Amino acid sequence: MKTAFSLFGGSQHLQHFAAEKDVANELFALLTEAKTVYLHDVVSGGKQYHRYVDDFVNGHRYIDCDHAACRNCHEMNIHIVKGLLTEYARFVQICFATPNFTFDECMKLKRMYDTSESLPPLGPPHIDRPADLSLSFGCDFTPEQMESIVACANTYHLFCVSVRIEDMEALFACKKGFSIRVNNIRRVVILFDALLENSLIQSRWQNVLGKGAFLQSKDGTRSVSVSTLSSALSSIKNNMTSVAYGIRKTIDRLKE
Repeated sequence: MKTAFSLFGGSQHLQHFAAEKDVANELFALLTEAKTVYLHDVVSGGKQYHRYVDDFVNGHRYIDCDHAACRNCHEMNIHIVKGLLTEYARFVQICFATPNFTFDECMKLKRMYDTSESLPPLGPPHIDRPADLSLSFGCDFTPEQMESIVACANTYHLFCVSVRIEDMEALFACKKGFSIRVNNIRRVVILFDALLENSLIQSRWQNVLGKGAFLQSKDGTRSVSVSTLSSALSSIKNNMTSVAYGIRKTIDRLKE
C-alpha cells in the first residue's frame, strides 16, 4: 500500500497523485467542500464573502504528504479554487446554488478559469439569502422561557419601559418596524450572550439586531449599531457586575 496523504488534514487517502485524474478529483473534492462551507457560513450564517474565501483557502492550504509532486498539485488546485472564488464568484455562486454540484460542472469551471479573462471587479458578490435567515435569531422559546426572559428584562431594567411578552415576541421574531429603547446596553448584550451560550439563539445575533434596527438608543434618536453591541459586550465581559451575573444565572435556568 502506498504512503497516505490527506486532502483536508483529516481523512487520509491511500495513494499519491499519479495522473491528471487524481488532480481533477482533488479539485472536485475541494470545490464540493467549498460549496458546503459557503452555504453554511455565508448563505445561512451571514459571514462576509471575502472572509469566507480567505478562511477556506487558508484552512485547506497544506496536505499531510512529503512528496513534492503531491504538494505541488495540491498547491495548484488551491490556487485554482482561490481564483474561481474571487475572480469568477458570480459563476461559482450559480453552481453552488444547485442541489447537486457535479464533477462535470467542476471541470467546466476549471476550463473557464483556464481560458477566460477574469471578470472586472463589481464589488462584493450578491448573496441570495433566504429572507427568513437574513433576519432571524433562530430561536423557538417555550411560553415559560419567554415569561422568564420578560421577567429578567424588567427586573434588571434592560429597557426604558417595562416590557410585555408581546414585546419580546416581536423582538425575537424580528417583526418588521418593531423597536424598543434600551436603558442599559451592557445588560442587554449580556442577556443575548447568555442566550447564545445556552444555544437558545444563533451566533449572529449582533448582526440581526443591528441590521433590523430593533434596538434604539436611550434618547430614541438612533438605532444601536453592531459595533456598539460588540463594544458593549467586550466591556461587560471584562468587568462583570453582580447584575450581569444575575442575568446570566436567570438565562442559565431556562434550560432546566
